[in-house]
Amino acid sequence: MNARFPALCLIWFSATTAVTAAQAVDGATAPYNEAVKIVDGKRVVEVAPVPEVLKHMLVTGRTPDELGKINYVLTEVETPMGLMDCADLPYYHPKVCNPTNFGKVKKQREWAVKLGGRWQLCIGRLKPIQCIPLVQDGVLRALPAPDAE
Repeated sequence: MNARFPALCLIWFSATTAVTAAQAVDGATAPYNEAVKIVDGKRVVEVAPVPEVLKHMLVTGRTPDELGKINYVLTEVETPMGLMDCADLPYYHPKVCNPTNFGKVKKQREWAVKLGGRWQLCIGRLKPIQCIPLVQDGVLRALPAPDAE
């Protein structure tokens, strides 16, 4: 066996691990989400603004924890505080979101991401299976129910 083989394996493993970490910023994020970046070694997240036409929903909004065991699809939203589970809206607001339970509880999940420079709602965490614009012509769009993740 070549004496350099273990060193080459270590270099290959380190490079592979670095690429994987760069693709999936800070764990559970969708790796294709352009809103999550590393700038000067810090995680920076752009958050989609809540459109004016939907702000009225915040008055009666409830977090997933407040909704309890009701069967609903969670929307995963990246924020500067980390990944959030949001109900009712695919936008972050503390009235409708709480810290994620992704990886602990298996539920149907959609991912609010920036893709191609536009805010989209996607099915599929590792790669977008199906995406639609969050709002089109002032109307909140909806995807068909995704599989549990």
